[in-house]
Amino acid sequence: MVAVKFENGYIIWDKLVFGFTEPNPKLINLAETIWIDTRYKNLPYNLIDYPGEYDIQGISIHCFLGKWDKLNYVIDMDNKKTWIFQSPEVLENEEVGEVNTWLYTSDSVANKIDQLELEWEKKKLEHK
Repeated sequence: MVAVKFENGYIIWDKLVFGFTEPNPKLINLAETIWIDTRYKNLPYNLIDYPGEYDIQGISIHCFLGKWDKLNYVIDMDNKKTWIFQSPEVLENEEVGEVNTWLYTSDSVANKIDQLELEWEKKKLEHK
């Protein structure tokens, strides 16, 4: 089970934060949507806001762009893969492969996981 708690965003494994309102300088910040502008200076924190492959602090992160500029992530840490999905169409990407946990933001993503008969644990990102 992936450890997720809500505290100014979804904190995953006490190493990453997704859905934050303010960046956390102690964690790897995963943006919900793509950043359009080019950044000309370094930030005082780790931020992923553009599709691509990243290796930060020994964590492999692959970021995919979905509809409406939503970012989707596959995180490989300690030989366990966790996906954060906001866009159901990204699930049809050939790179999905084996996953230990699906974290998703809407029921449409859960429905797509079920439709494609994808296995493994799934958990909706919601806070109470």
